[in-house]
This record gives sequence, structure tokens and C-alpha cells, in this order.
Amino acid sequence: MEASLTLHALLRCLVHTGLVPPSRRLAAAVCSAALTLAACSGGAETGAGSDVRFVGVTNNRQDVATGARRPAPPLAGRTLSGQQLDLASLRGRVTVVNFWGSWCAPCRAESPGLEQVYAANKARGVAFVGVDERDGLAAARTFTLDKGVTYPSLFDDTGALVTSWPAGPAIPFTFVVDRRGRVASRFTGAVLPSDLQPAVTRAADEP
Repeated sequence: MEASLTLHALLRCLVHTGLVPPSRRLAAAVCSAALTLAACSGGAETGAGSDVRFVGVTNNRQDVATGARRPAPPLAGRTLSGQQLDLASLRGRVTVVNFWGSWCAPCRAESPGLEQVYAANKARGVAFVGVDERDGLAAARTFTLDKGVTYPSLFDDTGALVTSWPAGPAIPFTFVVDRRGRVASRFTGAVLPSDLQPAVTRAADEP
């Protein structure tokens, strides 16, 4: 039943992105809800940070009020290209952190949209960092090449990096980190550009 639901969700989203639906607004809502349900549980772990005061905004987006924000957990390691990357070095820039895996169907579905939002906002100084979870290095590199992903991704083959993040029980999940290095928003399940962009704009517009 779960596999059938996942396949149905992805098919609905492919229809939405490839054809002109009778109602764009309805199609976007259905797609967003379906992708939220279609998360990948294989190998992902629930992270720490349950004391973060998230407030629901949409079906898969939760925000944190400015005064209640906590510093983002540590996130550092080697990228898929072998470079060292530390999230702390991006402080001063709004940063989107996306946990994904090449083996995860919703991750594959959301990837073009993430790249779209990155391309639309990098001129404002917005950074994107992917975190590849419990994957093979060759498979992860192939994924980023095939999907045209131009921002870096950390390689987390053991799943150690995710454990300190206030994540859901299954990838994908995405965080918006503000300029002060604090978690401002969280998305559980696959995210659409129309959902992610407002959260990025909110953080980027803050002084």
C-alpha cells in the first residue's frame, strides 16, 4: 500500500510538471501533499532538537519565530567532490540545507525544483548545501550530474551528520538557516519551489 501511494504521488507530480492541469492551484496543492507523504524511510534517522519551537505554516512547512530561533546544529565534512565544507563558514548568508539520497524517489522528484530556487536566489547571496545520506559515492555523484545540481553536497554515508538536526523520520527534509546561523524554517518531505521560495524570501528579507 505504501509503495502504491508513493508511486501515485510521484505520477501526480510528474503530470503537474509536464502538462497544463485544469486547475494549477489545485494541482500544486495535491502535488505538495502527495510528495510530503512520499518520504523515504530507508536508512534515515530522526534527529535531535525536539525543543525547537516550530509553528506549522503549510502542510509540510514549519517556521520558527525570530526570537525563538536556535543555532543550527554543526554540519561539516567532505563534499562529493572531496572538498571540505563547514556550514559555519556560510554564516552571514541565508542557507538552505537539504538532506537527500540518490536512492530516494521523492528526493529525485524534488531535485530540479531545489536547483531552480538556488538559481533564482544565488545573486542575493543565498547558499544551498545538500547532505547525501547513506549513499554510495559513485551513485551520489551520478545523481548530481544527471539532475544538474550545481551547489555542493556533503557526503554522509554513515548517517552521522543528520543525528543532531531536528529532522523527521525520513528523508527528504530541508531547512532554511538565517544569516545569524539559526534555523528559520523546516520542510518535511519533498518540497516544491512554490513552497520553498517564500521561506527563502522571508529569511533573505530580514535585516
